[in-house]
Amino acid sequence: MYDVALSFAGEDREYVQQVADILHEIGIRVFYDVYEEVDLWGKDLYTHLDDIYRVKSRHCIMFISKYYKEKLWTNHERASAQARAFIEKSEYILPVRFDNTEIPGIRQTTGYLDLNKYSPEQFATLVARKVKPDYDVDLLIDYLKKWLVHYEINVVGTEIEFKCEAEEYYGKFPLRLLLDMYRLNQLDHMFLHPSIVPW
Repeated sequence: MYDVALSFAGEDREYVQQVADILHEIGIRVFYDVYEEVDLWGKDLYTHLDDIYRVKSRHCIMFISKYYKEKLWTNHERASAQARAFIEKSEYILPVRFDNTEIPGIRQTTGYLDLNKYSPEQFATLVARKVKPDYDVDLLIDYLKKWLVHYEINVVGTEIEFKCEAEEYYGKFPLRLLLDMYRLNQLDHMFLHPSIVPW
Protein backbone atom coordinates (compact mmCIF):
# COMPACT_ATOMS: atom_id res chain seq x y z
CA MET A 1 0.00 0.00 0.00
CA TYR A 2 1.32 3.44 -0.94
CA ASP A 3 0.78 6.60 1.08
CA VAL A 4 0.52 8.55 -2.15
CA ALA A 5 0.52 7.87 -5.90
CA LEU A 6 1.76 10.59 -8.23
CA SER A 7 -0.13 11.11 -11.50
CA PHE A 8 1.57 13.48 -13.94
CA ALA A 9 2.56 14.10 -17.55
CA GLY A 10 6.12 13.40 -18.64
CA GLU A 11 6.65 17.06 -19.54
CA ASP A 12 6.24 17.93 -15.85
CA ARG A 13 8.66 15.25 -14.63
CA GLU A 14 11.47 17.58 -13.53
CA TYR A 15 9.32 19.13 -10.78
CA VAL A 16 7.60 15.85 -9.85
CA GLN A 17 10.92 13.99 -9.61
CA GLN A 18 12.16 16.41 -6.97
CA VAL A 19 8.93 16.03 -4.99
CA ALA A 20 9.10 12.24 -5.23
CA ASP A 21 12.73 12.14 -4.08
CA ILE A 22 11.99 14.25 -1.00
CA LEU A 23 8.90 12.23 -0.07
CA HIS A 24 10.83 8.99 -0.50
CA GLU A 25 13.74 10.34 1.55
CA ILE A 26 11.55 11.20 4.54
CA GLY A 27 9.80 7.83 4.55
CA ILE A 28 6.56 8.50 2.67
CA ARG A 29 5.65 5.44 0.60
CA VAL A 30 5.25 6.97 -2.84
CA PHE A 31 4.28 5.42 -6.16
CA TYR A 32 6.48 7.11 -8.74
CA ASP A 33 7.11 5.27 -12.01
CA VAL A 34 10.91 5.64 -11.99
CA TYR A 35 11.10 3.86 -8.61
CA GLU A 36 9.03 0.98 -9.98
CA GLU A 37 10.77 0.28 -13.31
CA VAL A 38 11.77 -3.30 -12.46
CA ASP A 39 8.41 -4.10 -10.88
CA LEU A 40 6.54 -2.68 -13.91
CA TRP A 41 8.71 -4.63 -16.35
CA GLY A 42 6.57 -7.19 -18.19
CA LYS A 43 3.33 -6.34 -16.40
CA ASP A 44 0.05 -5.46 -18.10
CA LEU A 45 0.39 -1.76 -17.29
CA TYR A 46 -3.26 -0.96 -17.99
CA THR A 47 -4.42 -3.38 -15.30
CA HIS A 48 -1.55 -2.77 -12.90
CA LEU A 49 -1.85 1.03 -12.93
CA ASP A 50 -5.60 0.78 -12.46
CA ASP A 51 -4.91 -1.27 -9.31
CA ILE A 52 -2.39 1.30 -8.03
CA TYR A 53 -4.61 4.36 -8.59
CA ARG A 54 -7.93 2.71 -7.66
CA VAL A 55 -6.95 0.38 -4.80
CA LYS A 56 -3.38 0.51 -3.52
CA SER A 57 -2.84 4.15 -2.59
CA ARG A 58 -4.16 6.20 0.31
CA HIS A 59 -4.03 9.40 -1.77
CA CYS A 60 -3.49 10.38 -5.40
CA ILE A 61 -1.75 13.65 -6.23
CA MET A 62 -2.87 14.80 -9.65
CA PHE A 63 -0.39 17.24 -11.25
CA ILE A 64 -2.73 19.09 -13.59
CA SER A 65 -1.32 20.83 -16.66
CA LYS A 66 -2.08 21.24 -20.36
CA TYR A 67 0.09 18.17 -20.94
CA TYR A 68 -1.77 16.13 -18.33
CA LYS A 69 -5.07 16.56 -20.17
CA GLU A 70 -3.61 15.34 -23.48
CA LYS A 71 -2.00 12.04 -22.40
CA LEU A 72 -3.62 8.60 -22.66
CA TRP A 73 -1.92 7.25 -19.54
CA THR A 74 -2.74 10.22 -17.33
CA ASN A 75 -6.38 9.96 -18.41
CA HIS A 76 -6.34 6.27 -17.48
CA GLU A 77 -4.82 7.06 -14.07
CA ARG A 78 -7.35 9.86 -13.55
CA ALA A 79 -10.30 7.59 -14.35
CA SER A 80 -9.06 4.98 -11.86
CA ALA A 81 -8.50 7.60 -9.16
CA GLN A 82 -11.92 9.16 -9.76
CA ALA A 83 -13.60 5.74 -9.47
CA ARG A 84 -11.96 5.32 -6.05
CA ALA A 85 -12.88 8.85 -4.95
CA PHE A 86 -16.51 8.35 -6.04
CA ILE A 87 -16.90 5.18 -3.98
CA GLU A 88 -15.16 6.50 -0.85
CA LYS A 89 -16.39 10.10 -0.98
CA SER A 90 -13.10 11.04 0.68
CA GLU A 91 -10.17 13.38 0.04
CA TYR A 92 -8.48 10.76 -2.09
CA ILE A 93 -7.58 12.97 -5.05
CA LEU A 94 -5.34 15.90 -4.10
CA PRO A 95 -5.22 18.11 -7.20
CA VAL A 96 -2.37 20.53 -7.82
CA ARG A 97 -2.02 22.82 -10.80
CA PHE A 98 0.78 24.04 -13.05
CA ASP A 99 -1.82 26.00 -15.02
CA ASN A 100 -5.59 26.52 -15.34
CA THR A 101 -6.33 23.57 -17.62
CA GLU A 102 -9.74 22.08 -16.88
CA ILE A 103 -9.79 18.33 -16.29
CA PRO A 104 -13.02 16.33 -16.66
CA GLY A 105 -14.39 15.33 -13.27
CA ILE A 106 -12.27 17.78 -11.27
CA ARG A 107 -14.75 20.43 -10.23
CA GLN A 108 -13.86 24.10 -9.95
CA THR A 109 -15.01 23.93 -6.31
CA THR A 110 -12.40 21.29 -5.41
CA GLY A 111 -9.61 22.70 -3.26
CA TYR A 112 -6.25 22.62 -5.01
CA LEU A 113 -2.74 24.05 -4.66
CA ASP A 114 -1.07 26.29 -7.24
CA LEU A 115 2.40 24.86 -7.88
CA ASN A 116 3.64 28.21 -9.19
CA LYS A 117 3.66 29.33 -5.55
CA TYR A 118 5.74 26.44 -4.20
CA SER A 119 9.20 25.07 -4.80
CA PRO A 120 9.36 21.25 -4.96
CA GLU A 121 10.77 21.27 -1.40
CA GLN A 122 7.92 23.42 -0.10
CA PHE A 123 5.30 21.33 -1.86
CA ALA A 124 6.78 18.02 -0.64
CA THR A 125 6.62 19.40 2.90
CA LEU A 126 2.91 20.11 2.45
CA VAL A 127 2.28 16.62 1.07
CA ALA A 128 4.04 15.02 4.03
CA ARG A 129 1.95 17.08 6.46
CA LYS A 130 -1.26 16.07 4.66
CA VAL A 131 -0.65 12.34 4.39
CA LYS A 132 1.36 11.78 7.59
CA PRO A 133 0.90 14.62 10.09
CA ASP A 134 3.76 13.40 12.31
CA TYR A 135 6.16 13.93 9.35
CA ASP A 136 5.92 17.72 9.64
CA VAL A 137 9.14 19.13 8.21
CA ASP A 138 8.12 22.71 9.03
CA LEU A 139 7.96 21.84 12.75
CA LEU A 140 11.44 20.33 12.48
CA ILE A 141 12.83 23.47 10.83
CA ASP A 142 11.17 25.72 13.44
CA TYR A 143 12.65 23.59 16.20
CA LEU A 144 16.14 23.77 14.71
CA LYS A 145 15.89 27.54 14.30
CA LYS A 146 15.04 27.92 17.98
CA TRP A 147 18.17 25.96 18.89
CA LEU A 148 20.46 27.50 16.30
CA VAL A 149 19.33 31.11 16.25
CA HIS A 150 22.34 32.41 14.28
CA TYR A 151 22.00 29.81 11.53
CA GLU A 152 20.25 29.98 8.20
CA ILE A 153 18.48 26.62 7.91
CA ASN A 154 16.75 25.44 4.72
CA VAL A 155 15.56 22.28 3.03
CA VAL A 156 17.56 21.77 -0.16
CA GLY A 157 16.43 18.71 -2.07
CA THR A 158 16.65 15.73 0.29
CA GLU A 159 18.93 17.49 2.77
CA ILE A 160 18.79 20.24 5.36
CA GLU A 161 21.39 22.95 4.83
CA PHE A 162 22.98 24.84 7.74
CA LYS A 163 24.83 28.14 7.24
CA CYS A 164 26.38 30.48 9.78
CA GLU A 165 28.63 33.28 8.52
CA ALA A 166 29.71 34.30 12.03
CA GLU A 167 31.06 30.81 12.70
CA GLU A 168 32.12 30.23 9.08
CA TYR A 169 30.09 27.04 9.09
CA TYR A 170 28.32 25.28 6.24
CA GLY A 171 26.91 21.77 6.37
CA LYS A 172 24.21 19.54 4.95
CA PHE A 173 22.56 16.57 6.64
CA PRO A 174 19.97 14.07 5.40
CA LEU A 175 16.43 15.27 5.95
CA ARG A 176 15.32 11.74 6.90
CA LEU A 177 17.97 11.47 9.64
CA LEU A 178 17.03 14.77 11.25
CA LEU A 179 13.29 14.11 10.92
CA ASP A 180 13.62 10.66 12.51
CA MET A 181 15.70 12.07 15.37
CA TYR A 182 13.17 14.86 15.88
CA ARG A 183 10.29 12.39 16.02
CA LEU A 184 12.23 10.30 18.58
CA ASN A 185 13.08 13.38 20.69
CA GLN A 186 16.80 12.72 20.09
CA LEU A 187 17.65 15.83 18.11
CA ASP A 188 18.97 17.69 21.15
CA HIS A 189 21.68 15.07 21.62
CA MET A 190 22.89 15.47 18.06
CA PHE A 191 23.61 19.14 18.50
CA LEU A 192 25.72 18.65 21.59
CA HIS A 193 28.47 17.34 19.33
CA PRO A 194 30.58 20.12 17.76
CA SER A 195 31.49 17.81 14.91
CA ILE A 196 27.89 17.98 13.70
CA VAL A 197 27.04 21.65 14.10
CA PRO A 198 29.22 23.98 16.18
CA TRP A 199 27.46 24.99 19.38
